[in-house]
Amino acid sequence: MLKFSKKNPKGQLLPAYPLFVKDPFFSVWSGSDKLNEGNTMFWTGTNKRMYGYVFCEDKTYIFMGVNPKAIKLEQTYVDLTAFDTKYGFSCEDFDLEVTFTSPLNPDDMELLSCPVCYFRYTIIPKRELGVTKVVLAMDEELCYDKYAMPVRGGKHILNNGKELAWFGLKKQLLMSQSYDDSAAEWGYFYMSGNKAMCVSQSAIDVFVASGDLSFAYEPMHRKYIVSCDTYESICDMTFGMMTVAYDDTCSIHYFGDWLKGYYFEKTGKTIIEAIEESIDHSDRVFRKCNAFDAKLKKMAKPYGEDYLLVLYGGLRQAVGAHKLVMDRQGNPLFLSKESHSNGCIATVDVSYPSIPLFLLFNPTLVRAMCEPIFKFARMDVWNYDFAPHDAGTYPYCCGQIYGMKYRKGKSSYNPNAAATISLEEMCADGGIWAAGDELDTPYTYPLYYAFPKNHDLYLFDKQMPVEECGNMLVMVAAALLADGNKKMAKDNWDLLTQWVQYLLKYGLMPGNQLCTDDFAGHLDKNINLSVKAIVGIESYAIIADKLGYTEVGEQFHAKAKEYATEWKKMCYKDGKTPLVFDDEKDSFSLKYNMAFDVIFGSNLFDEEIRENEIDRYISLNNEYGVPLDSRSSYTKSDWILWATTLTSDIEKRKALIAPIAKFLKESPSRYPFTDWYYTDKGTIVGSLNKWGRMTGFKNRTVQGGLFIALLADSGICKNK
Repeated sequence: MLKFSKKNPKGQLLPAYPLFVKDPFFSVWSGSDKLNEGNTMFWTGTNKRMYGYVFCEDKTYIFMGVNPKAIKLEQTYVDLTAFDTKYGFSCEDFDLEVTFTSPLNPDDMELLSCPVCYFRYTIIPKRELGVTKVVLAMDEELCYDKYAMPVRGGKHILNNGKELAWFGLKKQLLMSQSYDDSAAEWGYFYMSGNKAMCVSQSAIDVFVASGDLSFAYEPMHRKYIVSCDTYESICDMTFGMMTVAYDDTCSIHYFGDWLKGYYFEKTGKTIIEAIEESIDHSDRVFRKCNAFDAKLKKMAKPYGEDYLLVLYGGLRQAVGAHKLVMDRQGNPLFLSKESHSNGCIATVDVSYPSIPLFLLFNPTLVRAMCEPIFKFARMDVWNYDFAPHDAGTYPYCCGQIYGMKYRKGKSSYNPNAAATISLEEMCADGGIWAAGDELDTPYTYPLYYAFPKNHDLYLFDKQMPVEECGNMLVMVAAALLADGNKKMAKDNWDLLTQWVQYLLKYGLMPGNQLCTDDFAGHLDKNINLSVKAIVGIESYAIIADKLGYTEVGEQFHAKAKEYATEWKKMCYKDGKTPLVFDDEKDSFSLKYNMAFDVIFGSNLFDEEIRENEIDRYISLNNEYGVPLDSRSSYTKSDWILWATTLTSDIEKRKALIAPIAKFLKESPSRYPFTDWYYTDKGTIVGSLNKWGRMTGFKNRTVQGGLFIALLADSGICKNK
């Protein structure tokens, strides 16, 4: 466990703390160091309020959320493990420990996808206590997005004797939106305990005032689901457990198929059965979570607590911003939401940085990221010879969204646009009018995958051709090396061959185009992008070797070495590499794309180059990290960790990791671990939107990349 200490007197360990996190629509966080000094929130920063109370004799205390009518317990600590966030509280009559557990074990796909989280508490009395109640309450606002809508709820008695309360929108707007900054307006939340009920605001008010939790249900009033454990007296240490669950009822639209979560498809169970099973087998779940945590601690031990904090900070969001489902052929699909960077689903250059975590613990999930990209790349509407960027916008796999042609009419958000659009103009521009001119209106995109072959949907200059071809080749090769499963590589050999040919033609000296760091704009002759192309070519050679295509493998190994030699001649001077080829300035960039050259053991870029790069990065460290490149003080935390693999010197790696841990402990931007922030100020990159929330990256799956030092140490992706 990590605790705040005298070295960190403010008590901050993370900018935001995961409480209940399972998928992009089941994601409850605390943005305060003290759990009872701020409202709980959705990953976007929107209030999604939950409350935790203890009524003891004649006083009502609050340990989670804000209610000035209750007495605030004094928080004494906050701890983290891989899947737990733990808090300690105290008052003159008792101490309280609470634990929020989100089982997201990447090595157990059923457990990962079971949509049930746990709340546990321990009361340590300082004297004999009279009537004591522990109450967990969830506000109805978890059921809707930005505007209040009618909610209904109820309760059940479970087979194990526990009670279960539930609520959701009266009008279920199933799969009704696919824009970025949004919560689902469908599905149902559940809470279990010894007693559970759906109550109104007045019942909560009565409870806080007197400890009497009324069962009155007033349909026109604000609603809560509540779990309550009651003790007539407490003399000894007392334990309790409740569960919180969310059933979305339908998870993903996958190119025409409506898919439920992996757990439900795999087991055939209902949400009620899932909750009962989670309660009955909770000890087994906690053992699995603790075993994973012990393994992770052992792996990270050589790097010290800074790196462990960074890993804990990224783990739950990296897994929990995905949805695991299964297609009609039984293939798992691990679909990311590109949270607060445009909401795309299965984005290739978001999957690529995330893979170290999943290669370490379950390479099947890496192939499950690639599956929708291969599927879409074969559809008529995708008429490019390079890999797509994405498969749609979460939760719709409807075809690539990024870089589409739009015609926009005049609106309050776009007053300079043409007032009208002729039918001829509309058809000439692909026949698509802009979605989302009314920025606060929920929307979904058309099913672009079904459009005909001659439909010109995309702007070429908004694509990432070298980036995505390189990413897909590296991901397939890495997963193949990690566990030896050849099926995906063999089934898609034709596309991999097409994409490597693109890299041979355009990769060594990339033209003016976007890369994954698209927020920095187009860049001509991008040296780091050239590295990706070269490592992508090497990846293809590795795949060929493993599939038994020996001559092809030899040919492409030789080509990768040839390009790497030429690369060095073009850009490595005086022990340095700049940002772009032919750059006369003293520019720089993180050469994070060399990471898999090291991990594969290919050594296309020699040790001298790599060590000089690392030494330069360390010399450029700001208070919260080394900048991404010489154009700005901002950085990407995932790419810093990728860059650490350029050296095997742990002390040098730690020198790059320590400022990221410092960012976590000191950042004033209280959102889930952003990967894009200013290294001099420690603030998230972005601006306030109309809802008063920062628009910059947060809660993104790319933080799986923070595990790459452990992946490099493991040797599981070494080409032997």
